[in-house]
Amino acid sequence: MRTGFKRYIRLFCVLGMIFLSASARAEPAVKNVILMIGDGMGINHITAARISLEHGAYSRLNLDTMPYTGFSITFSNSSLATDSAAAATALATGFRTDNGRLATLPDGTFVQSIMLKAKEQGRSTGIAATVSITDATPSAFLVNADSRALERTIAEDILKTQTDVLLGGGADAFGINPFTREPRARSLMNEALAAGYTYIYDRDGLINLEITPDLKLIGLFMGGNMSFEITRFPTEPSIAEMTMGALQVLGQNPQGFFLLVEGSRIDLAAHSNSTAEMVGDLLAFDQAVGVALDYAQKHPGTLVVVTADHETGGFGIRSGDPSGERVNYGWLSTAHTGAMVPIYAFGPGADRFTGTLDITEISVRIAELMGMSGFPAVIDTGSSDSQ
Repeated sequence: MRTGFKRYIRLFCVLGMIFLSASARAEPAVKNVILMIGDGMGINHITAARISLEHGAYSRLNLDTMPYTGFSITFSNSSLATDSAAAATALATGFRTDNGRLATLPDGTFVQSIMLKAKEQGRSTGIAATVSITDATPSAFLVNADSRALERTIAEDILKTQTDVLLGGGADAFGINPFTREPRARSLMNEALAAGYTYIYDRDGLINLEITPDLKLIGLFMGGNMSFEITRFPTEPSIAEMTMGALQVLGQNPQGFFLLVEGSRIDLAAHSNSTAEMVGDLLAFDQAVGVALDYAQKHPGTLVVVTADHETGGFGIRSGDPSGERVNYGWLSTAHTGAMVPIYAFGPGADRFTGTLDITEISVRIAELMGMSGFPAVIDTGSSDSQ
């Protein structure tokens, strides 16, 4: 009798393990992903932003509250100093490529982005950036192109993806009249409107947006890139406001979402060695990180990963008081460098982003946590479309 009881208990435990394993496969740990990229953001850029706050070196950013950290090795297939296109391709697809390429391998082979893979799963998708949405980083998550310079074709291909939220600059590429803010005749924006998008062009339009079921949103707030934070026009939303608006739209989908947020102009400030503009945009990006973390805390199943595509400028802090007074900064160059960049993570599976990772590993690990199979993947353009 006792032996039979033990067998029953053993069988029950085995069946329970099988059930739990099957449940784990059926229910991915991660429902929503917020991937945030500080373009050009190195460790010293972050340190300078922290020092600039009220309590100097004793201050803490939202980034500093994230419990898991690591490093990303960023070199491209063609250079130790990657450009944004190749780095974004690595972050979007899990493949290294040559500088200048968007989601294509050096031989021209198309590769699939994790964002479009998420859309195939039924998740909503969105992008918020402080440059034109046709710029290298946003584009690598949505299109396949041999060159990041093909802006018109990139804009056309972005619309074909039917991405649910597109927020940033780039009104010129979509044929918006800079004076009336209305679409010109035969413009790409007219095609977007015909495809069901709601178009907004200023901060008021975003703040007062009526969130409706199945809303598809395109907000283009400047003709090209948006302004630096310290000179941002009142008509331009902040990156935190764009993040909040995107989350309100995407969060309606019960199947989850994938949102990319890029603090794009950190890089542009670093290219010109402008410490004030760099710090201003990094602080604005950190506020967007705060919005993402607040959302994740209120919505279990949300993973937030923050990283950079590369470091720009070889930026350093040479001396100063911990109070933040009399700080001396130095720049090594006006170009990208081969330095490692930080990774921060919060939410389910965040512990998988610790240690030193290849930049290609970030999307691969996110995909695994989302329950994606067959990623990374090349696209068979002979039998299917690239989008």
